[in-house]
Amino acid sequence: MLALLVVITLGACSHDETEHAGGDTEYTCPMHPQIVQNEPGTCPICGMDLVPKSGHGTEIEITEDLAFLLRPTNSTVVSSVATTKPQEKTVQATVQMEGIITYDPRRIYTVPARVGGRIEKLYVKYNFQSIRKGQKLMEVYSPELITAQKELVYLAQSAPEDKQLIEAAKQKLRLLGATDAQITRLLRTGEESYTFALYSPYDGYVIGLNTAAPSATPSTAAGAAVSAGGGMGAMGGGNGAGAGASASPTPTAAAEAIQLREGMYVSTGQPLLRVVNPNQLWAEFNVPTAQVSALAKGAPVQVTFPQLPGERLEASVDFLQPFYEEGESFAKVRVYLPGQQKLAMVGQLVTARASYTTDPALWVPKAAVLDMGTRSVAFKKVNGVFEPVPVTAGITEGNQIQVVEGLQQNDVVAANAQFLVDSESFIKVNK
Repeated sequence: MLALLVVITLGACSHDETEHAGGDTEYTCPMHPQIVQNEPGTCPICGMDLVPKSGHGTEIEITEDLAFLLRPTNSTVVSSVATTKPQEKTVQATVQMEGIITYDPRRIYTVPARVGGRIEKLYVKYNFQSIRKGQKLMEVYSPELITAQKELVYLAQSAPEDKQLIEAAKQKLRLLGATDAQITRLLRTGEESYTFALYSPYDGYVIGLNTAAPSATPSTAAGAAVSAGGGMGAMGGGNGAGAGASASPTPTAAAEAIQLREGMYVSTGQPLLRVVNPNQLWAEFNVPTAQVSALAKGAPVQVTFPQLPGERLEASVDFLQPFYEEGESFAKVRVYLPGQQKLAMVGQLVTARASYTTDPALWVPKAAVLDMGTRSVAFKKVNGVFEPVPVTAGITEGNQIQVVEGLQQNDVVAANAQFLVDSESFIKVNK
């Protein structure tokens, strides 16, 4: 009897525990988890059968192999794709440049007045007027020149034996801008000339003449022209120049206008004319900051003309501007165009390709690097799967791209980074 009582008691306890456990089970709707009941049934919203809620399971230790399987799907890619390895090598690269034809500043000069006076006759009256060497430009009346002429005539007539004084008087006239031909004529006739002619010692075009509103005074215009610096033409008083011409050419600004009219008074040092010889020109290009360090003086350049398909000029880099203009991120590169160019005209837009050899670096196919806008990514093969890794891309040449950081020479990467990418949001880089 005692044994039977024990068996009945244990059975009752087991039945109570089962009922208790059953009473603790909660049921919920798979579509509407807010529906929770203590017994089976249907969802009052969608009518689906309720299912038991999952109970708390036992904790499982996550090993390295299990962690690999639990990684997000967008952190690795399992696929059979073509692969490649970065190659360390030097590449013959090119820099694409766009620029404009401009004057050679070494052929840009100004003609300052050596004496003060009044312009009696002006033969150069408009901008871009063509002039030739020895052409008369203007006639100037100058009291200082008249006085110097009289001194020479007086010495030649009253003291012809005093060669030293006569030569000093000749030299004074030369320094004031008179030519040897004018001095010889003065000694032969013995009559002073009240106007001295100014001749051009150069061929070219007059630029910056009367292109702006006249200044209040000649000195104001002179000061503006002098302060500009850098011009577009070459002309000065030298061999064959008359009064007011400067023998030594000085570069001046091409954009600054010079006001010149008949009857105008000019002062000593005032710019009279500015002329440019366009037989030799420069092409000025803008080069991105990342590529300017690759260029050096003498690098070969092939200049092409968009307006003239098929026409090319072979030249070389002549000058690298050692600073940036304010607000710009491009460096200026100047290319000297050889010989007299019939293709190139000032102000013409041109393109060019400069060639150079890169330093040793890692190179991969261009398709192996995915440009995401803010960063570049390559897919590296690790343990049979591909992981996206950030890389720093350098220059691109043909179908190859330079990898500055992010890959090693023994890494294996996908040859085509687009192989399983639907959008940029797919890629998750953990670095």
